[in-house]
Amino acid sequence: MDQAPPIWMPFAAFGWIAVVVGISIIYRRRAGKPIYPKLPPDVLYAERWASGPFASNCLMVAVTSASVSVVPKFPFNLMFLAEIYGLERSIPIESISAVQRTRSILGNNVAVTYGVDRKTLRLRLNKPDQFLNALRKLVSPTATLNGS
Repeated sequence: MDQAPPIWMPFAAFGWIAVVVGISIIYRRRAGKPIYPKLPPDVLYAERWASGPFASNCLMVAVTSASVSVVPKFPFNLMFLAEIYGLERSIPIESISAVQRTRSILGNNVAVTYGVDRKTLRLRLNKPDQFLNALRKLVSPTATLNGS
């Protein structure tokens, strides 16, 4: 004889989700991170529906004279998803050592290599040529920019 789950079980599940969302909102506020991210005012390139690792069409990518910013859109920035999957990054322009355009089955991809330890961020952009052109004016002459 199967026993039905307790009546309070769905309420506990929704309550748990609400608690995690609430804690992530408090964390983001204390860390100075936005709940509803906006593009910087001095943007040279922007894309609101980019994709990255573990994130399909939910990232905002912006290039300014100081950095390349990648931020997940609301509600994908809640429940610590950005922190778990490393989706939120601000890459200083001077730390970029290479930008390479690659093609795949899923579309036009761009790989940005940066930092002393040469981390790589792979993005799928709708306008990769505009992204490369914005960076071409900013990165160091010793950086590799490949628009193949």
